[in-house]
Amino acid sequence: MAIAYTGQHLSFADQVELLKNRGLVVTDDQRAARHLERIGYYRLKSYWFPFRISAPVPQPNGRVINVAGQNFRPGTKFEYGVELYVFDKRLRMLMLDAIERIEVALRVDLAHTVGRRDPWAHRRRAMLDHVTAARDHQSWLSRADRDESRSRLDWVQEYRLTYPGRLPIFMAVETWDFGTLSMLYRMSHQQDRATISAKYGVSGSGMFASWLRTLNGVRNICAHHGRLWNQPLVNQPSVPTPQEVPDVAHLANYTASRTRLYAAATVCQHLMTTISPGSTWKDRLKAHWGQFPNFPTLNSGQAGFMPGWRNENIWQ
Repeated sequence: MAIAYTGQHLSFADQVELLKNRGLVVTDDQRAARHLERIGYYRLKSYWFPFRISAPVPQPNGRVINVAGQNFRPGTKFEYGVELYVFDKRLRMLMLDAIERIEVALRVDLAHTVGRRDPWAHRRRAMLDHVTAARDHQSWLSRADRDESRSRLDWVQEYRLTYPGRLPIFMAVETWDFGTLSMLYRMSHQQDRATISAKYGVSGSGMFASWLRTLNGVRNICAHHGRLWNQPLVNQPSVPTPQEVPDVAHLANYTASRTRLYAAATVCQHLMTTISPGSTWKDRLKAHWGQFPNFPTLNSGQAGFMPGWRNENIWQ
């Protein structure tokens, strides 16, 4: 039976009192209220979550899991959530910096490789993978056409005034989002997938496709300003063997590393070595993790960044 929601509207000052009643240490009520007004109670709540007291709760299936209650662990400060939020905001900007470069490169890869078959190869199922295209092409095409129709780029408008019909692939790619791009990669002809993945030193096109799904999920979290630092990956990347991609293979050694942000960061760095070999992105990421707030019970390992990760070859 569903339980009716009984929560009431609270002023920012009342939200501060509620948090104090639950054990959160607030040293400046007015400053705390301003943070709540600027960031929002539930966005900060996401960052306070690890500081709440948990208790074992039996489940209907007989399992017992720890469930976080409403009260905070003794000594938890209001500022913990704000500092973690600021750290995570800068982390999102770093990840978006790398993913943007990867997304732009993927547009060129698809336009150049798939478009070599035909300027409208993306619209012709016979020029794509016969299995995945048979299953997914029509729904993908509807999504791609929707993105294209919404575009207001000057040169797209110019094309529409001059030519009938849809854009060729080398134009259309610029109107699609990362999800649409990665879906086309999965549907592309096997030879085209292999050509693109080999460019990045990845022998298996299925592995490369899984990496794109991972990065698309991270990009969506960043674009919607969600919590990133200890969030489980929606799509975990396939982990290569040492013979396939040596610098990424160490993900197999740590469960948290391949299920959390570290895996996505490692994939980004591997791809960046091809896209922008002179980039300082890895150094900026390492420097940022060196500024992880010093909180009781929290550490960077909760995002999969295991001890000694900076010593892995990919970060050297």
